[in-house]
Amino acid sequence: MIKRSILFLFSIVLLMACASSEKYLQKGQYDKAIDKSVKKLRKDPGNDKELYVLKEAYGKAQDFDKDRIDFLEKEGREENYVAIYDLYVRLDRRQDKIKTLPSSVLREFTLVNYDDRLIASKEQAAESSYALGVDYLERGGRENARRAYREFETVKSIYSNYKDVDAKLSQARYEGTNQVLFVIENNSESVLPVRFDQELRKIGLGDLNGTWIQYSVYEDEEVDYDYFVVLNIKDIMVSPEQITKEKYTDTKEIQDGTKYVLDENGNVKKDSLGNDIREPNFITVEAEVTETRQYKEGIVGGTIEYINIKTDQLEKREDISVKAFFEHFSANY
Repeated sequence: MIKRSILFLFSIVLLMACASSEKYLQKGQYDKAIDKSVKKLRKDPGNDKELYVLKEAYGKAQDFDKDRIDFLEKEGREENYVAIYDLYVRLDRRQDKIKTLPSSVLREFTLVNYDDRLIASKEQAAESSYALGVDYLERGGRENARRAYREFETVKSIYSNYKDVDAKLSQARYEGTNQVLFVIENNSESVLPVRFDQELRKIGLGDLNGTWIQYSVYEDEEVDYDYFVVLNIKDIMVSPEQITKEKYTDTKEIQDGTKYVLDENGNVKKDSLGNDIREPNFITVEAEVTETRQYKEGIVGGTIEYINIKTDQLEKREDISVKAFFEHFSANY
């Protein structure tokens, strides 16, 4: 089965590679036809068949985009400016491919300078997207803030330093993000140790954060929260603390001063200046180590409740049972 799938995919790739520029032209895939013809004409400028295909595909592609620009401009909607700019970029890039052809082929085409229209449409696109973003922010609400963020992202992609776009992106991100506070409620008959509460709050909520959701384990009075995620503890069972001790001998080689270097006759060796030669003196030391291990096990049972603060509605409840293991090591010798 796998072999057949591989052969099938290979056949598709092979057919795509063999597709001629004329086939692409017939299917209305003008840019693919242009790419194919340009590649062949660079190698063989005298290929009249490819020149014909290129002129047809290029003319149709350019006319299609120009007609689309005319329509969008006549429609006069502010949100059209980005699409108009993108179309001018496409016209210019398509023409750049023609410019790479040999002069004998290039003279068959009439080139157009799009610089002024590119500059004007680029400015209009940035200005309109920025204005739309500001308008969405002024309307308020999470969804409008997210729409604003997308508009400011468009502005940023056009001009990286346009006005205060970075500040607007931060504002839209903050206003569009659902703020979720993780809350621990102890409704068991046991008292939670402070350390136990701290360990629970170390839950990796950061991994749950997304583009439009932010979890917190400690309340910030300046944050307007949208949801509570409540860990409702109903049962706590903690085993008695257990202690184990292990004794072992630890050894290590350390330097203890220096010693003379002796020759084979037991005499102190001399260097070229007649000085006694010394080397580090290493000794092995050992210590009796007592390692103490303290540990206990706890089981927490209860529910996790998802509460919409804006509507004061419980949206979801799940039963949970979590096993926690605490241990501490110490050693003396």
